Amino acid sequence: MFRYIGVAALVVMALLLEACAPKSQSDCGFVQNVYGERVSWKADVPVTMYLHDSVPNEFIPAIVSAAQTWERKSGRRLFNIVTTPRVSGPNQPRTDGKNVIYFMNTWETEKASEQARTTILWTGDQIRETDIRVNAKVDPETSKPFFSFYWNQGTGSGVNIEALILHEMGHVLGLKHNDAGGSVMATYLKNNDDRTELSEQDTTDLKCEY
Repeated sequence: MFRYIGVAALVVMALLLEACAPKSQSDCGFVQNVYGERVSWKADVPVTMYLHDSVPNEFIPAIVSAAQTWERKSGRRLFNIVTTPRVSGPNQPRTDGKNVIYFMNTWETEKASEQARTTILWTGDQIRETDIRVNAKVDPETSKPFFSFYWNQGTGSGVNIEALILHEMGHVLGLKHNDAGGSVMATYLKNNDDRTELSEQDTTDLKCEY
């Protein structure tokens, strides 16, 4: 009798554990945790993003415009871009509870071709903090930045900063790289590529979480 009850109790416990376990989801273009759940901010939006002192003033409109592009497609406010006061201190991302955009004048030599990078910290399936770093390293031989950034479509030469920030903000929301269908989340951004509008796939993926 006791052995039977013990086995029954174990079976019930196993069923309860299975019922409580996270369920794997379709990725919808999002990063997934070890349980296969999509990682995002969930209902914790808008995401407040601060600008470090290193961000050039002339690129603030491009940053705001990139945020608004994601918002137009989601139909809700996703970002709160704080343009003032600026974040001061070391020009280096750190775990401080703030989501910050940095223009960094130092960069790993082995990753010199990297235009920008976004780091994401999450717990379970919810993002807690993100930082965007833009590669603004100066070539010591020419005293010029490795990457020439510009804003306003068709008015410059180099990397369209709005297109670049639009891509990185996709990472902030939890999206991963997508090299199909003209996605703004494509791994590489070519010089003079004014990729500032979301593709249909980007919009579909976005609405899985937002």
